[in-house]
Amino acid sequence: MASQFGAIKDVADIGDNENSARAPDLPMSFDCLRKMPIRSLLIASALAVAAAGCAGGATKVVAEAAGMATTAQEAKPFVQETRPANPAYIPVGSSVTRQAPRKPVDDFKKVEAELEAKRLANEAAGNQARALGSATVPPQPAKLPTN
Repeated sequence: MASQFGAIKDVADIGDNENSARAPDLPMSFDCLRKMPIRSLLIASALAVAAAGCAGGATKVVAEAAGMATTAQEAKPFVQETRPANPAYIPVGSSVTRQAPRKPVDDFKKVEAELEAKRLANEAAGNQARALGSATVPPQPAKLPTN
């Protein structure tokens, strides 16, 4: 039986011919950079550095004028009214301690007993449902009309 993809080739031949899955060589390679004048390359790199440095200084002003960067907007009035000016945030990585009362051991024992009682009740309900399910006769399949 013939393959739908054509004749089967030797594995050694696949890499270097038209049946290869390799991407074709693109005309834009490093040879193109060697042919580009140095002055154009310097201008392109300077523009890239200017665009990358939009975070501050004169380049940010130029980028904003060109429409490539934006300034942060001021918060809306309702946001300014509802948020405190100086929130008391706990800094990340700090070791702030607070006084938290420990629960007595009796409270833990009481919670553990409640959970154990709930588990036993769930198991009993499951066993009852299993017993009722096995005693129920499955329904008969629907009868199709014969016309």
